[in-house]
Amino acid sequence: MIDAIKARLTQNVPAIKFVGEAADFQSAAENNPKTTPACFVIPMDETPAPNQMGDIVIQRVRATVGIVLVVRNLTDAKGVAARVDMAALRKQVKDQVYGWQATPQLDPFERGNSHLLAFRDGHMWWQDLYITAFYDRSAQ
Repeated sequence: MIDAIKARLTQNVPAIKFVGEAADFQSAAENNPKTTPACFVIPMDETPAPNQMGDIVIQRVRATVGIVLVVRNLTDAKGVAARVDMAALRKQVKDQVYGWQATPQLDPFERGNSHLLAFRDGHMWWQDLYITAFYDRSAQ
């Protein structure tokens, strides 16, 4: 799922200059990304529902993916330009992810919570959560 989202954003949102994942996020968070706009696609959590099938375990699992966007715009001291850039980038990402079905086994993505992560050194960090679900089955 993460690779499918990364590939879709890389192909369809040319404004994003770097698309990474959780392993890339830590370094970028400590030092700011070297290239912006940047995007990090991160698995956030999975919440399985209780099994209701008896001997064979089948659970519906709700999965949340975080898409962290980072823009840098130093043209004004108050961050208005960065906010405008972020709004445009978020819309482009939403157009690619919201309602999209990454694989036949996954439900189309719905929106979850969104929030500002940080604004420092001219970099604005924003996270949008997207939610899907799938069925997990035991081998027996």
